[in-house]
Amino acid sequence: MDIQILMDVGLTKVQANAYKKLVELGSTTAPNLAHSINESRTNGYKVLDKLVELGLAIKEPAGGKFRYAAASPAALEQFVKNQAEAVHRRERRLASELPNLLDYYFAHSERPSIRYFEGKDGIVSIYKDQVTARDTLYYIRTLADLSFIGFDELHHLRNLYPKFGVHRKAIIQDNPPPADIPADKRLPVAASDEQMLLERTWIHEDDYTAPVEWAAYGDKLSIIQYGEEAMGMVIESAPIAEAFRQLFKLLDEGLRRRREYSSLPFKATYTAMPDSLKVNR
Repeated sequence: MDIQILMDVGLTKVQANAYKKLVELGSTTAPNLAHSINESRTNGYKVLDKLVELGLAIKEPAGGKFRYAAASPAALEQFVKNQAEAVHRRERRLASELPNLLDYYFAHSERPSIRYFEGKDGIVSIYKDQVTARDTLYYIRTLADLSFIGFDELHHLRNLYPKFGVHRKAIIQDNPPPADIPADKRLPVAASDEQMLLERTWIHEDDYTAPVEWAAYGDKLSIIQYGEEAMGMVIESAPIAEAFRQLFKLLDEGLRRRREYSSLPFKATYTAMPDSLKVNR
């Protein structure tokens, strides 16, 4: 029996040696096992009792003492399942407590936290993080999101925001809507925005062409860069998020003072109907 296999599934080296020796001896006492694996009597009792606790050994009385025998290796399967469940419990506990831990960390530190994301799944997880924050989202959109994510999935993601009561303020391009939206699935932009909890500040298509989206929500700033692949980062820092919001408001005020602003949008005359209205029909 290779003790490395036993160690790979989660046993310590002492536990693995003890289990292997139990298999070889058949049935033995704690002092005898301790001697066989070069451990003290005290450690011999400890390791055997731990193996019993893990379901990998059997403890039976014999003449006023106890003897130990190895359980079938099949017990290792349950041992691994129990370990996996313990990991899941710790993950759930961490997920529920992480916001409090981060609040405490940032209350005592000015150093921002940065997380990186890659690929479509990573970008989608950033959008879902924006939704679960349940805070007003300020963002500058890039048209590159459409070609990378696709219209249908992007529309689905956008519908998550109103579903969870998240208001959005966007600096967004006046670009033509997809022509393949069926006529009975179209809605004027103003009517859609009311349902989608979205307030748009319009810019021309060529005003902002970089394939990068910027968004502030809560104490976080997300930056997503689109290309053949996509990558993103989420910076958790209250001062940085607030700085972006202030810059957004300055830009918003300047854009609305443009001479032609009151006549916008020219091209974005309709958009896809929000999911909430589809359900109500």
